[in-house]
Amino acid sequence: MKPPKGQTDEINTKVVDLFSGQPYSGNDDPFIVRLASELDGFEALYSDSYGTPSPGQEVYSVNILFWALLSDGSVVGMIPWFDRLISCNTLNHPDTGFFLGYFDPGVDELFAAPPEHKQIELESAASYFDFEPSSEDVIIQELPDTSGTHAIFSADQMQNFNMAEVFSWRLLSNGRVQAMVIHIDDVERWPVLLGDNALMACDDSDDFCCFFQYRIAVKLKQDDTDLKTLLEQLTST
Repeated sequence: MKPPKGQTDEINTKVVDLFSGQPYSGNDDPFIVRLASELDGFEALYSDSYGTPSPGQEVYSVNILFWALLSDGSVVGMIPWFDRLISCNTLNHPDTGFFLGYFDPGVDELFAAPPEHKQIELESAASYFDFEPSSEDVIIQELPDTSGTHAIFSADQMQNFNMAEVFSWRLLSNGRVQAMVIHIDDVERWPVLLGDNALMACDDSDDFCCFFQYRIAVKLKQDDTDLKTLLEQLTST
């Protein structure tokens, strides 16, 4: 596999905080300012070992759900991973795998940086809506899930479990992102739309376990015994 296009090891010494206008401190954890849906099929590629994969080494892919503008001005791809939404570049450990870059299947190329048009879209939107960070849970955005993400709920370490399609994702003013599912008992009318009172945040449930993308969810629905055994092992450790 060819190394990704673009610079990956160049340090930007002129990063400025979007809100204060002051040089950004690396001691601060950047938070999400704005989200944009990925609708063109971009994927995140990762492998089990650090560095450019050798010939024959297995490489894995996961669909990118969103692009996020962070408070330090950077743009990153976002994917559901275990029990949260994470930036692709945080995959940098043997337990999770090592991020290789952003893959565009349309041109069959790997890139080190997010596509420029998404950066422009996010920066323009953030400037237009004049986002102000807050410690309160004010909903800044709610975007539909477009990659078939499913949430798993279990009260007995996966001996029994329920699976629900993630309907949407909410970005709050404190930078948190919540996955929303339809709580059937609260539905007053169909179809359920963004912002509906019947939507429940996954992390509000004590039984919430993790997320799975579409391909894994299909296997679970088909009663894949090997996959269920693996889930039991993961949740019992």
